[in-house]
Amino acid sequence: MTMNPIVRRGVLALAAGALLSVAACSGTSVLDLEVGQCITDETPEGEQVSTVPVVACTEPHVGEIYALPQLPDGAFPGDAAVSASAEQLCAGPDFQNFVGIPIEQTTLSVNFLLPSAETWAEGDREIVCIVSPADGTPATSSLRGAAI
Repeated sequence: MTMNPIVRRGVLALAAGALLSVAACSGTSVLDLEVGQCITDETPEGEQVSTVPVVACTEPHVGEIYALPQLPDGAFPGDAAVSASAEQLCAGPDFQNFVGIPIEQTTLSVNFLLPSAETWAEGDREIVCIVSPADGTPATSSLRGAAI
């Protein structure tokens, strides 16, 4: 999977740079992530990832998974099409249902993990939608229902 951002309110999600890494975190396969899990490390845009460090949302974290939409089966549509689909899916009702306000009104940032051509060939169709504080400050509680 690769990570790509959605830009909202002029802020790039999980901007590049050193962010918090917690020693007590565990690496979880991107194929095993669940809504409500919090991650501690940023993944630079375009980088291939297979695991991410997950911690309790009461621990400092840089993002929280809020949706896991699936793309339809078929031939790999290409990186640009997958990214466009992810942006649409991650900006849709799942965001509002999780955060409590429409994405157009939020001050939060959104990022997503995408299937690559390689993982698509292995059956991966899942988009991982991640919400984060826009200023890059690690959160110490869940963003579920934050309405910010």
